[in-house]
Amino acid sequence: MMRIVFSFLSMLALGVMTAAGLSALIPWMTGRGGATLASQYGFHLESMLLGLALGLSIGLMARYNWADIPRRFVTFFLIRERQFFYYILIGGCIAVLLFY
Repeated sequence: MMRIVFSFLSMLALGVMTAAGLSALIPWMTGRGGATLASQYGFHLESMLLGLALGLSIGLMARYNWADIPRRFVTFFLIRERQFFYYILIGGCIAVLLFY
């Protein structure tokens, strides 16, 4: 699980570094320098990060075999049936204590 998280974060960091490098090179390539790069070219860091994170998330979700998920879901609940019964019982007791 942690390998997937680290892979995602490393790709996100690579995308941010690439965007930062491009934003630094745009004035040099166009011949217009200045401190108003963000307003001049419309570079919005938060939007770029959100778009990069969503793109990487969609790429990660595309790797899963979606036809296999319902079988795994049912197997997960059948294996832990007794635990879920206890959780429902505990939730019912807490509901009685709160709402009575």
